[in-house]
This record gives sequence, C-alpha cells and structure tokens, in this order.
Amino acid sequence: MGADPIRTIALIAVAVCGGLALILSFRRSPRWAMAVWTASLFFTPVWFGVQAGIFFTVLTAITIVGIIAFVDRTFRWSHLDTAVLMFFLALVLGLIIGGALWGHVQGALIGWLLPYVWGRLVLQRVSPEWVAQCIAVAAVLASVLALLEFVTSRNLFLLFPGASSSIWGTLQTRGGELRAEGAFGHSIALGGSLAISSVFLLVVRWPVWVRVAALAVVGAATAVTFSRIGIIGLAVTVVLAVLFLGRYLSRAMRVTVAVALVVGAAVALPSLLEVFGEAGSEASGSADYRGSLVPLLDNMNLIGLASSYERLPTGEDYFGGFRSIDSALILIGLRHGLVPLAILIVLLVLAVVALFGRRVNPALVALVGQIPALATVALITQYASFVWFVAGLAVSSYTLYGKAAIGRSVERVEPARELAETA
Repeated sequence: MGADPIRTIALIAVAVCGGLALILSFRRSPRWAMAVWTASLFFTPVWFGVQAGIFFTVLTAITIVGIIAFVDRTFRWSHLDTAVLMFFLALVLGLIIGGALWGHVQGALIGWLLPYVWGRLVLQRVSPEWVAQCIAVAAVLASVLALLEFVTSRNLFLLFPGASSSIWGTLQTRGGELRAEGAFGHSIALGGSLAISSVFLLVVRWPVWVRVAALAVVGAATAVTFSRIGIIGLAVTVVLAVLFLGRYLSRAMRVTVAVALVVGAAVALPSLLEVFGEAGSEASGSADYRGSLVPLLDNMNLIGLASSYERLPTGEDYFGGFRSIDSALILIGLRHGLVPLAILIVLLVLAVVALFGRRVNPALVALVGQIPALATVALITQYASFVWFVAGLAVSSYTLYGKAAIGRSVERVEPARELAETA
C-alpha cells in the first residue's frame, strides 16, 4: 500500500464515501449530474486527477459515478449499440491475439467507451433541453475564458497541479499569435469541442438574439485557437444544423444563423489568413504531413498493432518513421487493426445517412460535423470523450424517441419521472 498504509486506507475510505454520496446525489437530482459532468468536461484539465492503478481524471471519475447512478432496467438496447460493442470487442481481441498495447486499449475503454455509455444513459433521466443548456452555458463560459487567454497570454488552467509534468501543459503559438486552449490542453481539442457545442447553442430555448450572440462568442473563441480543423468543424456543424434541423429551428432562426455565419466569415477570414500566412511553412508543413500519413494504411493488420510499429529504447513509439499520427482514423487502424477501423467507418457512414431521415437530432449533427476532424486530427484530451459522448447521445436520441418530436416527447414524461425520483 506504500510507505504510509494508514494514510492510503484513509484516502480510499474518503474516496469511496465521497463517491457513494455523489451517486446518491446524482440519482436524486439527475440534472445536477449532467451539470457537474459538463463542468468537469470543460473546466478540469486532463492532467488533473489521481493515480490509482490507472490515472483517473476528474472527468473519468464523474463519468463512472454518473453511469452507476443512471443505469437501470429501462435501458433500451439498439442495433447500433451492438455495432459499437463489436468495435470495442475488436480492440480487446487485438490485445489478445494481435499484439495491441494495453495502454492503447485501456485509453479507448476509459476515454471512449465510458463517455459513450454515459451519453446513452443520460436522456433516460434528463431532457435533451437540459443537456443542450448545460453544454451551451459551459461552451460560452469556456469561450469567454479562451478569449481572455488570447488577450492576456495567460492560461489559468496551467495553475492546476500537474501541469508542469504534463505533455499538454504548454501553450502554443501560430504566426506569432497565442493559440487559446482553455482547459483542453491543446488548441485543436478546444476548437473541436466548441464546434461540437455550436449545434446545442442553436437548439437551446433561448431568445434568438441570445443564441446568435452566444454563437458569435463561441465562433470568436474557435477562431483564436487558430485551429483550421476547429474553425472548419464549427462552420460545417452550423451549416448542417441550418440544413437538417428544421424541426428544431424556425425558418427565421435558420436565416439569421446563415447570415451571421457569412458575416462572421467575412470579418474573421482576413485576420485568420494573415496569421496562417505568417505561420508560413509551419502551417503548410502541418497539412503536407497529414497527407504523408496515407501510405501507412499498407502497414495495417486486420486485428491488432501495425507491422510498422517500433518502440525506441527511449520509450518513444513510431509507426513507419512517424511519432505523431494526426488522424484518429489512421491511428485506430495502426493501433488496433483494419477490422475495428472498418466498423467505425461503417458507423460514421450510417450517421451521415441518418441526417436525411426523420430521426435526425442535434447530437447526430454534431457528430457528423466532426468527421473531417476524425480524418485529420487525433482524439486527444477531453475532446475524445466529448466526441464519444455525443455519439452515445445521438444513438440515444435516435433510439428512445424515434420519429417523434424529441423535445415534446421528453417534456411530457420527464417532469413526472424526476418528481418520482426526488420523492
């Protein structure tokens, strides 16, 4: 137990008691659970946590507690859940027979599977409107902090313990400008997360001018990440929302958002192009590098680790001469094999097809809006958990409410359910 077993036992007892108290609190107030989870997603850095066999971030701990508190016998299994389960079983199979590394599989189970399960469970206890409100409020607050970070060149989250020893605890620049990253450890992760959040800003039941103003704040914060894929992801997500969420957005709202998007692009694009121009070879080299990853597809095995994998004596991992793989899809194939990669691609194709059906929902739009990012950036820090949470939320919305108007369905059943739980 270490040098001081009494202290260790005491800490374990405190953690268990705290966890049980939080589980009871979450069961009595499901809305509180969603609010706490969202706050931990947006405002606790990935390096802030405790080591207990594996490293538990605050987000991971809250996710586990939320799952325990929300799981019940009313859960409805979906064929999509079967496909997702097959994906994760393929990762485990790669560990058993394909030489996949335990660290990679463990990271996927904790950082991907748990948020997916949480996304599948949350709508059984709280309404989609509350989920949207939590994400929208957190995104606006995170955006304000990101803008302050850009203006002051100071990131308050680097004051959290562990920042100095984390690979994510450093600030980056592009073209001489600070790239805001908030609590997400990297500007790409912040940009991607704000892009996901944009669709929830649009559908939340706030006055139109408030939603448009909030979207402007989030858009400005995404711009100062100077992440091309974050900016593109936000634009794609907003366009998809305008095109496909007619059941959630009035015609006036969609026209207003479309005009705001054009005006915002006209205002921001000259400054962004100037920064990317100043970055010069750094920005273009980053794009060329991503293109050079494509030949690594030839090194992938059906299951497990790619044949091009090499670990240096220094402990650094390489795939065919590349230490960093800035493509979630390619990295999954290299680490886990072509079979799980194929399953994931099929699921993403189904998500795109579902946009044209009657069960389209905001979470589905957010997920599809991230497909370009999945091809060009890795799933890092809390951004990875947010993507998989949204995937679970999309499946849950599709499964629970089917062709009905999702918001109206939940409004009818949720007050009685929450009243019964708090009685």
